[in-house]
Amino acid sequence: YCLPPGTMSGIAYAYINSWNSVYSDNWCTYLTAQMHEIGHNLNLAHSNEDGDYKDKSGMMGFSYSLDDGPLMCFNAAKSWQLGWYDDTDQVKTMSVNGVSSYTGPLSGIVHYNDSNNPIRNTNPILIKLNQESDSTDYYVTFNSKTSFNSGTAEGGNQVMIVRVGSEGKGYAESELVSKLNAGGAYTIPNFDGRSNTATVEV
Repeated sequence: YCLPPGTMSGIAYAYINSWNSVYSDNWCTYLTAQMHEIGHNLNLAHSNEDGDYKDKSGMMGFSYSLDDGPLMCFNAAKSWQLGWYDDTDQVKTMSVNGVSSYTGPLSGIVHYNDSNNPIRNTNPILIKLNQESDSTDYYVTFNSKTSFNSGTAEGGNQVMIVRVGSEGKGYAESELVSKLNAGGAYTIPNFDGRSNTATVEV
């Protein structure tokens, strides 16, 4: 619903896992506000950084008062939850008791089934670091700043790591924990509740 100015507090809200989203005045016309609230309708929670929804790499963080942008995707955890990319081998799960390592290139969501780039469209675009003893897991993607993700407002062309609960399947706020450039690394101590250390190196 688009409401006239002065008839509601805030800029927009939505009901979770529902059809109903509500916008104040011009916010009804702003792309990121629409995508953010419809994300809630699709059962997506906020994308956080430092405990508040400040993850500006995707649509479930900040919203912007712009008609046609910025062009962004959802972050790795939300992309995993939506399951839009599950029909290819570009989605991988790593765990202590399963496939425990991957060495190779990582592509962005924009290269999902990219017929114009047959090399990139065989690379992983989402990797889940699965803690089998805990419902909180880590999700990794390359935030390729091009095409329909050309307007990402944070972490462009960096490897992004986010943490989220609910096995990545249910409504849960994600937390951006690392943005890596070439040569960077992020270490997760006591991974899976053991003495294991999980490391992502770029």
